[in-house]
Amino acid sequence: MRFEIEVNGRARTVVVERTGGGRGSLFTVTVDGRARTVDVRRAGRSGFSLILPEDGHTSHDVTLAETARTGEWIVQLDAGTLRAVVDGRRVSARGGDPAGAVDGEQRVVAPMPGRVVRVLVAPGDEVAARQGLVVVEAMKMENELGSPKAGRVKDVQVSAGQSVEAGRVLVVVE
Repeated sequence: MRFEIEVNGRARTVVVERTGGGRGSLFTVTVDGRARTVDVRRAGRSGFSLILPEDGHTSHDVTLAETARTGEWIVQLDAGTLRAVVDGRRVSARGGDPAGAVDGEQRVVAPMPGRVVRVLVAPGDEVAARQGLVVVEAMKMENELGSPKAGRVKDVQVSAGQSVEAGRVLVVVE
């Protein structure tokens, strides 16, 4: 599988291929032309342990959480947290904006456990696609979660200072 991934604003081409056939956990991952063998093991519901055989079997824990924006993920690594947009170039090339094309009521959820730092909207507010709705601090990093579409805020279910678990509904936009 080939992906175009934007990591903290920098575009990367990533190719992932299963190595050795079957249902094994070994993959060849090529990032911008540099190939590495990675042994991927699931660690919990949204986590993975990545073992790099070519680097003395070093292990790196990774946790993934999808945000309200289509294709955007928060990736928690040993070294910190980053944002990744999967297939960002392909979306732009189509000229379409998935965030602006979402229909119906949309729930913005906490991508990982954390604490609500600021609530940026109130029920009844009109919002634009990708406009900030709430700021959640997780792993000592503040993450502003944006609206998945242009619309009206139907409900705000959290307040500043509140602790939230992953998947908790924060704001509803209609």
